[in-house]
Amino acid sequence: MQDYHVSYAEVNTLGIRISVTGEIGVEVGHVYVFFITNDLHEQPYALFEDLCVIASERSRGVGNTLLKEAIKLATERGCYKILATSRTEREEVHAWYTRKGFERFGYEFRMELN
Repeated sequence: MQDYHVSYAEVNTLGIRISVTGEIGVEVGHVYVFFITNDLHEQPYALFEDLCVIASERSRGVGNTLLKEAIKLATERGCYKILATSRTEREEVHAWYTRKGFERFGYEFRMELN
């Protein structure tokens, strides 16, 4: 087996948390948007993580507002693609993303470290 040299280079990734509050100032939903760069593309891509709306506010437009703002940020920052994650059992969320123009693409593999 050949010996390999491993090196590291820091890559700065920006993350923004978008939240929506209700009438009395209580948060009813949020999403994290991360802007990630790599050597294969000049532009960054956006990762939408943990788009969450509290149960009592679902189907009232909170998720649509969060998604619209996240897409706006990704567009303003010149992203070439957007990735959004969702747990496999959340078929209603998958259908919602599809209605919003996303398409199912590939798999996410995960390893829990704690």
